[in-house]
Amino acid sequence: MITLIWLLLVTIVRAHSDQPQAQTNQGIYIGRQIIHNGTNINNWLGIPYAQQPIGNLRWMPSQALPSSNDTRFAYTPNTCPQDISSGVPMTEACLTLNVYAPENATNLPVYVWIHGGSFILGAGIHYDASSFVSTSIQHEVPIIFVTINYRIGLLGFLADRELYDEKSGIDNRSTTGNYGILDQIMALGWIKDNIRGFGGNPEQITVGGQSAGGISTIIMLSSSLVKQNTFQRAIIHSGSLWPNFISPLQIAIDNSGSILRTTTNCTTVQCLRNLTTDQILSVQRTLASKSIFEVAAPPVIDNYVLNDTMENNYAKGNFQKIPILIGSTANETTPFTCPLFNDSATVHQVQDFFTTIYINTSIINQIPDIYGPISSSHNPLTYLNIVFSDSWAHCGSRRIATKLADYNVPAYLYTYNHIVPVAPTCRGAAHVVDLLMFFPTILPYVYPNYNFTAAEQQLSTNMMLYWINFIRTSNPNFEGSLAHWDAYTHAFDNDFAIDIHPQMRNSYYNSVCTNLWDLFAISFQ
Repeated sequence: MITLIWLLLVTIVRAHSDQPQAQTNQGIYIGRQIIHNGTNINNWLGIPYAQQPIGNLRWMPSQALPSSNDTRFAYTPNTCPQDISSGVPMTEACLTLNVYAPENATNLPVYVWIHGGSFILGAGIHYDASSFVSTSIQHEVPIIFVTINYRIGLLGFLADRELYDEKSGIDNRSTTGNYGILDQIMALGWIKDNIRGFGGNPEQITVGGQSAGGISTIIMLSSSLVKQNTFQRAIIHSGSLWPNFISPLQIAIDNSGSILRTTTNCTTVQCLRNLTTDQILSVQRTLASKSIFEVAAPPVIDNYVLNDTMENNYAKGNFQKIPILIGSTANETTPFTCPLFNDSATVHQVQDFFTTIYINTSIINQIPDIYGPISSSHNPLTYLNIVFSDSWAHCGSRRIATKLADYNVPAYLYTYNHIVPVAPTCRGAAHVVDLLMFFPTILPYVYPNYNFTAAEQQLSTNMMLYWINFIRTSNPNFEGSLAHWDAYTHAFDNDFAIDIHPQMRNSYYNSVCTNLWDLFAISFQ
C-alpha cells in the first residue's frame, strides 16, 4: 500500500512539475505535462481564443483578441451555459480551447475537434484526447489534438430581427442565429495563427466533429466566410443529417427570438442582453422539449454564414473540395426513438411517426416499396429505426462521398457496426457510441461498470490509427491494419463496415438511397 501511494504521489508531482510553455499572439501559456499509457503529453486547458461574449458582446459575432505579452497558466477549462453540469466551471465567458500535444512536438499535424450535443450541450473538455495522442505517439505517427468550446443553445443560435438589423457582420453585413458557428470559425483562425507555439503545423489542420460538430464541419466546408486552406481535410461523424438541422431566417426568428422576447417581456435587444443565463436556459428548455432531437435552435440561413441548406450547397458544388472521412453508426436513431416508444412500437405508431417526420406523402407511400410493408416486420420499432437511420444519416453521408468522387477528391465512407455486449437490445450501434473508441474516458458514462474486452481495446486502437493516418496523410490506411479502406468510388459504391473484423462493402446503401432518400434531399430547382 505504501508503495502504491508513493507511485501515485510521483505521478502527481510529475504532472505538476513539468510546465510546458507555448508562445502565442496573446503571450505565453503555461500548461501541464501528464503521463498517459507511458507517454508524456503536454496539455493546455481553457485558453481563450476570442473576446468573451458577455455584456454587449452577447449575440454578437465573436471578436478577435488583442495582442499581449502576458504569461498565463492554462490549467482550468470551462463549459458554456447548459442544463447538465459536469463538474467543470460553467460560464458565459466560455470561448476557450484545449490543446493536447506530444512532448517536444515540432511541426506536427493538428486535429481540431468540434463537440456535438444537439447544439445545446457539450464542451471541448468532455473529450479527453490523451488516449488519442498517446496512441499516435506509441505508433510513431504523432499529432496534436485541439478541442474547442463554442456558444450553444439560445446563446449560440438565437435568431432575432433586431439583432439581424444591427449589421454586426464583416463589412456591416447582417447576421443572426449562427453565433456558435462564428465562434468555431474564430477558433480555427486562432489555431492557424498560434498552433506553431504548441508544436503544430498550421498548414496541416484537419477539422472534425460528431453530430452537431459534424454538421458544423459540413457548414464550414460550404460557408463563404471560411477561407480556402484554413484546413486541409475534414472528418464528419454522424453529421450529414436530413432533414437538415438548418432553419430559414424568418422561421428561425419566429421559433427562437420571438419566443424569447414574448416569454421574458423583452421589447429591445438591450433587454435581451440583460437577461440572466437562467432566464435564457429556462426558455431554451421549453423549446428543446418540442424536438425529438432536443434542438432548441439550429443554425440559420442568414445569407452571411449560410446562404442555403447544406444539401443544396453540396449538390451545386458550393463547398471546399478537400479529402474527407465521413460516416455514421449503424443504428443512428435508436437513442431518440427507443425512449419515445419505451422500446416497443405498434405498426400504427410507426405509421404515425413517419407521417409526422416526413410529412411528404410521396415519401411515406414509397417506404413500403423499398423496405417492404411494416406489417411483415418482426419488430415494427426495428423497422422504424432502419428507415429513419437511412434517411437521417446513412444516405446523407453517402451523398457527400459521391459529390467528392464527382470531383476526384478522396472520400472515405464508413459505417460503425460494433455493439458492446451490455448495450440495450433496442439501441444497437447507436448515435454517439463510436466516440467511445476515440475517447475511452466516456465509457463509464455510457455503460457504467463495463470495461472494453481485449478485442474492443484493439478495435479502439485500430480506429484511432485509421483516423490518425488520415489526419497525417489524407489516407487512413496503415501498415498492419486488419483491412484496407478504399476511397469511395461510383463504380463500387463502397463503405467501410467497422467492427472487430472490419470489411469493405459494395452497394450496401444503393437501393434505399438512390431509389428513395436521394430523390427528396435536394430542394432547389
